[in-house]
Amino acid sequence: YVALLQGKDNQSCGGFLVAPAWVMTAAQCLQHKPLSVILGAQSLQRREGSWQTFQVKEYHSYPGFTSPKEGKDILLLKLNGNASSNGHVRPISLEKSKIRGGTECSLAGWGDRTATVTITRQRDCLNHYPGLADNLICGQSSSSKVPGKVSVLREGRLELGQGADNRILGDAGDPLVCNNKAFGIFSYKHNNWPGFYTHIAPYLPWVHSVMK
Repeated sequence: YVALLQGKDNQSCGGFLVAPAWVMTAAQCLQHKPLSVILGAQSLQRREGSWQTFQVKEYHSYPGFTSPKEGKDILLLKLNGNASSNGHVRPISLEKSKIRGGTECSLAGWGDRTATVTITRQRDCLNHYPGLADNLICGQSSSSKVPGKVSVLREGRLELGQGADNRILGDAGDPLVCNNKAFGIFSYKHNNWPGFYTHIAPYLPWVHSVMK
């Protein structure tokens, strides 16, 4: 389900397949459009047989998005075709229920890269960040290397944010996955920690209205 979104000036974002023709990501990724979508990527060194590539036909940003710290950082992309489900590509379901603080989830990036993220109790989060926008989740990762910004260089090599440790990931739009369902969308980090994620469930009525 993990998607790599490639935009102008070699900028990239993460995203994830939520239906055969729909990818969810962060609204901040609109600044890199036009976006193309790669599904099924294990490596970016060369085009693999598992890749499915699409252009974006429609961009649906949540109304009122201005910047990640103001919240509403959610974007739906309609692809110019339907992704085929197989061993490398399949849509992920969206988590509708609450996830308790202390739950271990994972931040998923392309190429099977994941990082463990522990959900912070909302009360603790608001105590630390009193001005936090609505519908944002805080999450702590045990590795201070995650997420580091990954950018794609012209030669197709990866430039990793901090050293050549290929466990580093964390592009805006990467899914926060709890119980095998998408619970949040990586939006931004505060200094180094924690990471802030758009909570998907409150936006589901909008998601369903756009995708119907």
